[in-house]
Amino acid sequence: MTVLKRCGLCAALLTLGLAARAGLERFDASERPALRRSLSTLPMTLGDWIGRDVAVAADVVERAQTSDYLNREYVDRRDPGRRLTLWINYSEFGTNLRHTPEICLPSSGWEKIEAQTREMPVPAADGRALTVTRLGYAQADLVKHVGFWYYIFGEGRLENYVRKLPITSRSSHGRTTRGSSMTVEVFYPGELDADGAMLADFARGLLAELEPILPPQRAEYHVP
Repeated sequence: MTVLKRCGLCAALLTLGLAARAGLERFDASERPALRRSLSTLPMTLGDWIGRDVAVAADVVERAQTSDYLNREYVDRRDPGRRLTLWINYSEFGTNLRHTPEICLPSSGWEKIEAQTREMPVPAADGRALTVTRLGYAQADLVKHVGFWYYIFGEGRLENYVRKLPITSRSSHGRTTRGSSMTVEVFYPGELDADGAMLADFARGLLAELEPILPPQRAEYHVP
């Protein structure tokens, strides 16, 4: 085969591949649904937890690539020593999925404690159980826990299927998500909740109040 023919064959294969990809994207077209209400409408009171908004530096908001966010400290009125921080980040373009705890905390000097990482089922408002990942991180003598889960809205059938395969790279979600997305992270000192009961109690109240804010069509994930 001559060089000219080889070049022609390569060009034909490339054109065919691009056409097939375009056709697949049209077949599996998705939208980027907005939240039904702003995250600021999340109640300050979630069961026995009382919240207050905490300011976030402008450069942090920019780096988080967020379209809407909420940063709030909640205190258990039954025991004021039990405090946690709730960070929610909604992104119209799904780029916030590049900023999961397993990416951001190690870059800030926190080392993951594998033995303290576990998956927890938490009852959701619709009666199903949503799985939350509780992560443990250490820095010197400090230990913190992070409850983490996230949603992808308007995701096509193909992406949703592929994302559940064990070979899928979670760190690539921000590059492959064609829908909008929202991450939920709950931070607190590790010594406050060794068995995860405090996180589960808070998450139950949070899930019930998030329901009117979230788009109804969504995929839920918990692996960072």
